[in-house]
Formats: sequence, structure tokens, C-alpha cells
Amino acid sequence: MTRIGYLGQPGSYSHNAATLLRPDSDHVSYPSFEDLVAACEREEVTEAVLPLENSESGRIPDVHRLVVSMELFVVGELLLDVSHCLVTCGPAVEAEIHSIFSHPQGFLQSSRFLKERFPDAQRRTRSDTASAVKEVVASGDRHLAAIGSPFAAEHYGATILHKNISNREDNITRFVIVGKDAVTDPGHDMSSMIIQVGHKPGSLVQALAVFGSHAVNITKLETYMISERTELPTFYLDIGCSGEAENLIAAMRDMEPHISYSKFLGSYKSDPRRNGRNGFLRP
Repeated sequence: MTRIGYLGQPGSYSHNAATLLRPDSDHVSYPSFEDLVAACEREEVTEAVLPLENSESGRIPDVHRLVVSMELFVVGELLLDVSHCLVTCGPAVEAEIHSIFSHPQGFLQSSRFLKERFPDAQRRTRSDTASAVKEVVASGDRHLAAIGSPFAAEHYGATILHKNISNREDNITRFVIVGKDAVTDPGHDMSSMIIQVGHKPGSLVQALAVFGSHAVNITKLETYMISERTELPTFYLDIGCSGEAENLIAAMRDMEPHISYSKFLGSYKSDPRRNGRNGFLRP
């Protein structure tokens, strides 16, 4: 059986994404993104699942920093709903709950519900939502509750007291799955890459104009902070075509005079849920 790595505790959103992307695999947890990427690079796991960006809070900085130097390729993506619920260890009386456990983002993204229903309950921060759910279930104390996912509730046998408590209904995290080998297929409709341009006026405009001249659509353009790994202006791009597309190959060839470095990150099939309303443009 293949082994797929993910970040955090069993029951986390990353674990949920891993089970959806590779349901028939053995899913292995890692404590940090660095450990996860390193395990995949040395083939301790066949593939790794990484959260790349969120529709509400934007890109995941720790992952984007690793993308620049990782020796892995993107082979697929998944748009996963971040749908929080309030759980307890068993049937509970809402008025008797005095403490709620969650990750800081769990509290932030459910702030309206908490203000309305639990204004006086103590907020107790944990490293992730899955850990919060696990702790509350293990406590056996029905005066405690946790904010987490339905997946975590099912995984740990928690009782869901309230569903869909997030401030926004369209809170989505984009996950990618990466592996040692690039996969190209004419049926793919997305590619990702990194480019570096010269530090002079017009460099980026000249490089991007080449894509337009070859009818290559850019669905995302993100800039990196200058660092020891990116000494020149560096950009992450999602492109709306396969890595085997003739127009993309021609564009990369014609762009060479305008860039100092490029890195192909992978070609894959886009998630069908992409649309302008959720912030993830279709290719």
C-alpha cells in the first residue's frame, strides 16, 4: 500500500484532504511542513499533501517558502471546505459548557457564533483543531467543547452539538498533492511554476507578455519576499494548461531572454469546484 504524508494530528483538515485525494493509501502524520516535505523527498512516503492557500486568509506562508526549494512536483489539487462545528464528548447541555478548545483560527473563523451563543465561555487555545477535539473527547467532561471539523468529530467519536458555525460559508482551503516525479498528461488543464526576473523596470511585464502572445492564461500570480533563496524578484504562477501544451512550451522558450530562472512545479487536473465566486479561477 502506498504511504501518503500529511501535516498534524489524525483528524486534521490535512488528514481529511489526504483521505479524499488518496482514499486507498496508508496516511502518515508529520509534525511540521519541513518534516513532511523531507520525508517525501527521501521517499519515506510516496506523496505528501500540502495546504497551499485559503480563500479567506490567503496563501500559507510556511508552505510557499518550501515550494521554492523542494525537489517535488505538484500532481493534483483539492478544494476542501473548512466547515467548523462545535463538539462535545457526549450529549451536553449548552448552558453548562464553560470552556471551548480550538486553534486560534477556529475561534476567529467562528467568532460570530461564539459571541451570540457562548459569550462568557473561556477560550482555550490548542495547536490545531484536531488536537482540541481529541482532548475534549478524552476528558469525558461534558462541560467542555471544541471547535473542529466534522471529519475530526467522526474520527474521535465526538458528539456534534452545532454544525456549520463558521462566519463564512465559502471558507475553502486549496490542497495540493506532491511527489518525486512530475506527471504530464494532455488531459491536465493546470500547471504551476516559479520564475525569477531581473531587478530592473519592465522585467516582469516583458516576461508575462510572452504568455499572452501565446494565448496562455495565468490564473494566479503571487510574489515572494526577497530572501537568501530568492535574490531576485520571484513569482509563483498557476497556468491554465497542461505542461505538455505546445503553446506553453513555446512561451517558456520565448520567455528565456526575460527571466533569470524558472522552475516547473507540475501539471495536473484542476478541481472542478473552481469558480470566480470562491476565489479560485477556472483555467
